[in-house]
Amino acid sequence: MIPKLSRLLVLGAVGIVAGFALAVVARASSWVTTERSVTKIADGVYVIIHKDAVLESWPQGNTTVIIGDREVFVVDACFLTGSAKEDIAEIRRLTTKPVRYLINTHFHMDHNAGNSAYAEAYPGIEIIAQDATRKLMDARNPLFAAQYPAPDGRVIKVLIPELKKELETGKDEDGNPLPEVEKERLPIRLEQMENLIADYQSFRYQPPTLTFDREMTIDLGGREVQVKHTGRGHTPGDAFVYLPHEKILITGDLLTYPIPYMRMSFPHEWVEVLRGMSWTDAETIVPGHGMILRDKTHLNDLIALLDSVIRQVHEQAPKANKLEELHIDIEEFRKRMTGGDAQNEAFWERIVNPGMIDGANQGVVGRAFAEEIGRL
Repeated sequence: MIPKLSRLLVLGAVGIVAGFALAVVARASSWVTTERSVTKIADGVYVIIHKDAVLESWPQGNTTVIIGDREVFVVDACFLTGSAKEDIAEIRRLTTKPVRYLINTHFHMDHNAGNSAYAEAYPGIEIIAQDATRKLMDARNPLFAAQYPAPDGRVIKVLIPELKKELETGKDEDGNPLPEVEKERLPIRLEQMENLIADYQSFRYQPPTLTFDREMTIDLGGREVQVKHTGRGHTPGDAFVYLPHEKILITGDLLTYPIPYMRMSFPHEWVEVLRGMSWTDAETIVPGHGMILRDKTHLNDLIALLDSVIRQVHEQAPKANKLEELHIDIEEFRKRMTGGDAQNEAFWERIVNPGMIDGANQGVVGRAFAEEIGRL
């Protein structure tokens, strides 16, 4: 059963053999993260994977800490300011060097809401974003942030009362008894929701201070950091980071594991951005969400998924008057990426499958169709 809170959340290859798909089932993990972890992936390079702000509903982006001889570069700054402060405390345990740079890989708040914590902790910091990302952050993020603690906002007015009702009655919105595992999760999710409200009551919007168009290179002292924007993908202004000496690729939400975040995307450009990534000599990949990857298998899977959708939409679009008339087969990709996990399956239905054609949040098929017919 899909948790009630998850249902309310609005989010963002051709020729696969069955044997390989089954092999990947065992490799897939859940998109839900319940524990925070810190992993060293190279000398002076650490990845922080955060537990979800609200279980099964509001994830937080991964953070990468890159320590040079002189200063520190951080990739992404969480959905909760409190989580960003935890990260800053961790960085100070790892090094006495200052964080000189923080990049926001795109405008979604699960990657930049903690900017203010870094600005307060490190007054000389430069917060970097691609030009389009800065514009979208300025236009949208203060408004999004204000909704979370607002008395008439969806969180306080709708979501928390629904959770409390389910907790009191033990039934879902349709009157069906909740499974025991769901009953056990309700108090946790309610507490996390209340923590989210408290966190955003003190939220302060901190915009990027340094923008770029296509690329920039930063020397941290004995360590080169390449920052690139090679086209629209998950969002209009996606940036990724590459450490050429360490052969580490940090993708933001251009690549997430195990389920790709495909709403609001630009499939035709996105697949070319990913293809360019695949041509690097990266040996370690840090996705925007999910576990650290030690090869390009998942990256190539996503390229194959986008190639397949684009090809099928192109073939069928001339005979289709509307999105619902398309019959796009991505079943093998679903099996491969969800691994049969119930939480992954539910997330796939929200974040990958088609949605409304006129809205900004349609899934990958809807976006590819809109591009094909010149409406995007």
